[in-house]
Amino acid sequence: MSIRQTSRCLFACLLAGSAAGCALYHSKPLPTSPDLHNALQPLQVDVSRMHLPGLKPHPFDPANGLDMTDVAMLAVVNNPALRTARAQARAGGAQAFVAGMLPGPQINYSLDHPTHQDPQYVNAHSAGLAYELTALVTHGAAQGAARATAKQVNLDLLWQEWQVAQQSRLLFVDCLTNERKLNLLSRLKHGIQQRYRAEQQAVSAGNLSLDSLGLDLAALQDVEQRTTTTATARNLACSSLNEMLGLKPDVALKLVPDRNPPSMPTAEVLTQALKDLPQRRPDLLALRYGYKSQDEEVWRAVLAQFPGISFGINRAQDTSDVHTTGFSVSINFPFLSGSAAAVHAAEASRDALWAQYQQRLDEAVSQVHMIDTDLGILEKEYAATRRSQADARHIYSSADSAYSRGDLSAPTYYDLTIAAVNRELATLDLLSQRQQLQIALQTLLGLPPQDLVHPIQEPSS
Repeated sequence: MSIRQTSRCLFACLLAGSAAGCALYHSKPLPTSPDLHNALQPLQVDVSRMHLPGLKPHPFDPANGLDMTDVAMLAVVNNPALRTARAQARAGGAQAFVAGMLPGPQINYSLDHPTHQDPQYVNAHSAGLAYELTALVTHGAAQGAARATAKQVNLDLLWQEWQVAQQSRLLFVDCLTNERKLNLLSRLKHGIQQRYRAEQQAVSAGNLSLDSLGLDLAALQDVEQRTTTTATARNLACSSLNEMLGLKPDVALKLVPDRNPPSMPTAEVLTQALKDLPQRRPDLLALRYGYKSQDEEVWRAVLAQFPGISFGINRAQDTSDVHTTGFSVSINFPFLSGSAAAVHAAEASRDALWAQYQQRLDEAVSQVHMIDTDLGILEKEYAATRRSQADARHIYSSADSAYSRGDLSAPTYYDLTIAAVNRELATLDLLSQRQQLQIALQTLLGLPPQDLVHPIQEPSS
């Protein structure tokens, strides 16, 4: 094969390879309007694809109202921040894939045309194909780092899903609790308003002193202020929940009590869950894969200290029409240019990840024990409040009947009814705190156990 034919062949291979490996450009204009849903009907939830703590077999049917589990599933599917996180995870996965690819060969071609020379001189050509063999030495470590990074990206995304699910559950509890408190206060306010108007007429008729009316007005204003404060808190929680679910602020959600509320784990379950925490929590697993990736980078930096070798094949024709075929070898010595510093830098990054993982593990265990202790205290307080709740309801009903018969003065009636409602409100607050702590504990431990097994293979020494 002549040098001209060789050159043409190399050029054709280069052109064909470039065309086959290239991707095309597609424009994607930015959105011009919000992408919030104005109803729940178009949203579909595939429960089988979710790996959330506390998620059990659960039919999703918004027509029956949304309980805590429905809200968590809907948040994972439709949360705007998670849509962004998934797009970033796809980009991160693509970058990890590219990082593990081998470099391509190098093709070169040159042409020299003689000028002002005798006719016997011809054009000189040179064509060559070369490859850096050192890339093959470090490719295994690069691929291992890329695979670990890709798994880390997916696990980071899963941990974000857990966080969004937890936040939506907390907002659900806050919204529903404030709705119940608002109903209690609204009924109390309505009753006091009716009685206050009747007392105004009694004062006008001279059957009631102005002092008594002033006390009643103070009680009414106090209840109205508390009702307004609770309504504001409910609006904030419910609007935040809509935002979390990717819904417009004016979408009214029918929230219903959870059919399977979280329960306190037993001491045995808690101990086993803490033991299995590094194999269950997505953030800990992600950190372990991050450490695995960096460990591979250390190994790659060590391998990169060995001399780099490039090998090539060349064909040439000089201006005297002399044809040659040969090869080229180039060797560089990275240890002369401070490659050991790259190893130390990679080891320092690995040490930082080791410390980060240890810190996260310590924090997780501390948080679990703190929440478990708080739950134990709260359980006793809630049980005591529940026992007195029936008495409060009886007092409320009896005071209402006695006041209607005229057996109670207005100030005494207001004191008794407000005290009874305060007991109901305190019970709701304790129930809300208990549910929120249980949700936090459930998320920290990944309970109940899920099929979330991602074995970590440590690099061989």
